[in-house]
Amino acid sequence: MRVLSRILFVMGALCIATYVLFAVQAHVHQEELGAALEKELGSPDALSPRLSEGELLGKLEIPRLRLSVMIMEGVADKTLRLGGGHIPGTTYPGAPGNSGFAAHRDTFFRKLRNVRKDDIIQFTTRSHTFAYRVASTAVVNPSDARVLAPTSSETITLVTCFPFYFVGPAPKRFVVHAVRSSQI
Repeated sequence: MRVLSRILFVMGALCIATYVLFAVQAHVHQEELGAALEKELGSPDALSPRLSEGELLGKLEIPRLRLSVMIMEGVADKTLRLGGGHIPGTTYPGAPGNSGFAAHRDTFFRKLRNVRKDDIIQFTTRSHTFAYRVASTAVVNPSDARVLAPTSSETITLVTCFPFYFVGPAPKRFVVHAVRSSQI
């Protein structure tokens, strides 16, 4: 029995240490990306033709929720462990169409659980800050790709797993749709 309790203690300590390591790594990377964006503000956007996985795209903020996350290109495991990701195949902010972004529900998009219709979402690139107004939220199946369908107007779609407090791989996705607004 003592051996089992020691094994369980060591396993628990390793799990906590791994979590802390990943959390610190993500925090440091977010700070580095924020400093890089600040340094490059006013520069032309380097969004053509496409960014590579993990390259800095900008910063997404929802002021009312005090949500702020640096966004990188792509949705690979490492990218989403370190920040939010731009969903490949969707447009970039400021262009006509639907810009899709994903982040984990238990880290960067945790605060989305409190998002409301008409909340303002800001997206800052090297050269512009764009404002979007939340139009709707929905809970969908993971296979429902219609949420990322192209649009004729400038929109953004935020996607994260749902329910927010589910343990393990979540069965649904929480989706926030927002349309371009003149308010910043």
